[in-house]
Amino acid sequence: MPRRVPMLELKDILERLRMGQSIKEINRELSRHKTVIRKVKRIAEKNNWLDPDFLVPSEKEIKDAYESREGTEQGESHLLDNFKAEIKRWMGEDYSFVVMHKLINESAPCSESTVRRYVHKNFPQSPTLVMVRETIPGEVMEVDFGYLGLSWDVETNSRRKTWFFSGRLRHSRKVYREVVFNQKQETFFLCHIHAFEYFGGVPRKVTPDNLKAAIIKASFVDPLVNRAYRSLAEHYSFMISPCVPYSPKHKGGVENDVKYVKRNFLPLFKEHQRQRGHEMLYADELIQELEKWNREVCEVRIIQKVGRTPIELFEQEEVAELKPLPLNRWDPVKCKEPIVGPDWRIQFEKAFYSVPYQMVGNKVLVLANSSIVRIFYDYEEITNHERAKRLWEYKRKPEHAPPHLEEYLNLSTQGLVCWAGRLGPSVLGVVKRIFEDKAVDGIPPVRGVIRFADKYSTSRLEAACKRALHYETPTYMSVKNILKNGLDSMPLDQPAEPSGQLNFRFQREYGYFDPSGSENIIH
Repeated sequence: MPRRVPMLELKDILERLRMGQSIKEINRELSRHKTVIRKVKRIAEKNNWLDPDFLVPSEKEIKDAYESREGTEQGESHLLDNFKAEIKRWMGEDYSFVVMHKLINESAPCSESTVRRYVHKNFPQSPTLVMVRETIPGEVMEVDFGYLGLSWDVETNSRRKTWFFSGRLRHSRKVYREVVFNQKQETFFLCHIHAFEYFGGVPRKVTPDNLKAAIIKASFVDPLVNRAYRSLAEHYSFMISPCVPYSPKHKGGVENDVKYVKRNFLPLFKEHQRQRGHEMLYADELIQELEKWNREVCEVRIIQKVGRTPIELFEQEEVAELKPLPLNRWDPVKCKEPIVGPDWRIQFEKAFYSVPYQMVGNKVLVLANSSIVRIFYDYEEITNHERAKRLWEYKRKPEHAPPHLEEYLNLSTQGLVCWAGRLGPSVLGVVKRIFEDKAVDGIPPVRGVIRFADKYSTSRLEAACKRALHYETPTYMSVKNILKNGLDSMPLDQPAEPSGQLNFRFQREYGYFDPSGSENIIH
């Protein structure tokens, strides 16, 4: 496609033709190709524009006639006219120019530029309309993370992936930036707090990216906001205004800030690091230099088409419009949705918390800060506990236990000891003595001892265990025989009859065969 001819030249050629100049003279004086001059002359003759009595056409009329098909020579056509229908279909299916060129080039050799020019001329696309947003002081802060690459962390003595958090006030363009080593929820929330404290106030809205720390599910009409992020918003009284899915331009300010840092600060910092002999970025120096660059360069630059610096806009217009900070910092909240186990407890952050036994098998919501754990079911708080201080600590409330508690206490050593203590001190003593024998599993015999309370009554079991302890026979069989033979009703000092004596003893004393005792050595 030939280069477009300026309208002033076309009009000048027409005027010279009307004055009777030849094509050769016009070519010599204007240095315009004769093909263009002949085309203008052909159009002028057809439209009777060379008649001195005819009014000179307007620029619009000249342009339309020159660019129309009538302005071309008879029978002249474009190489790609035969592919016009296919090109239209390819445009609808969003084919790239590279693909179109390969398909056309198979039967009609041409360049990719020719395809591009033909498509732009014959299939013009309507430009995307935009509207400049009027910013309101103190209205919006946009937040996002930008990746800086690997850096050397002196504290951990290792290479770590490094990002920076950017919190940008939309009106003044003042930005809080913080270097971080992860994008975890806790880091994301803490950066918000630092940003609010840096600005000395809180904006009315915060526009986050759709990362899981803020938005669980992005939606055009009903985004699902992270509960912990909602708690942060409630504490600082700001409104969460999520970014529409797949539309980062809705927070274009902070997106541009990420590019601004990567293109202006990061290359300069890398060169300074190389001059110091550091091929790897040093995280501690990165933090210091970013703060310095933000203070000495970013905040004092003149904003194009505004004519003022971010610090001027912030101090003169925006800081007074920010909401005041709350009296206390937000206590970070963690959320989890565990399922209640058969032992009527949940596990949260390496600790256990009891819930009402009716909740066994249900999924509950846990909201916890540094001091209290609150547990919800069906949007209603069912219980709360003081936060555990030790790993794997068990926080339990007696009212959460089921009515047949022994069925649950029989599942563990601790539960059996607890249940024995409820039956009596002598029963507890026998149970502890049984568990002291580490060579034998004590749970089955202890369960048997405890079941005697149902068969013989709690008072008889307590008396039998007291007698067993008195005669140093704290075993399951001893307690069983005492109860079976009714010895629990006899005074402790009165032994059983020899025929029924259960307190058997060895003939020789303990240690008789011990070599350390010389008096007991058999010669």
